[in-house]
Amino acid sequence: METNLNYSNSLADEVTFRTAIIPGKFVRLEYLTDLNEFIKTDVIIKQLVQEAGIEQLELATGEIIPLDRVISVSGKLSPRYPGYGNYSCDC
Repeated sequence: METNLNYSNSLADEVTFRTAIIPGKFVRLEYLTDLNEFIKTDVIIKQLVQEAGIEQLELATGEIIPLDRVISVSGKLSPRYPGYGNYSCDC
């Protein structure tokens, strides 16, 4: 029974996270680079694209960020990083 509850919470978290991905919106984006560097930036999301089965955020700056490396968008935490919000700071 606990597994079903975790699954439904995970699904709800995924929906909440995805609602923050709005093309043309200025957002605070937190993500990890391919070297696992934590990056926090304020950007405009150009679009969410899928290439070769991988979802990616294209930013107005031209950068492309794989969605599985995004920790949060406008404070909406990705379900892939459930406890990460506790460790990031606004410094």
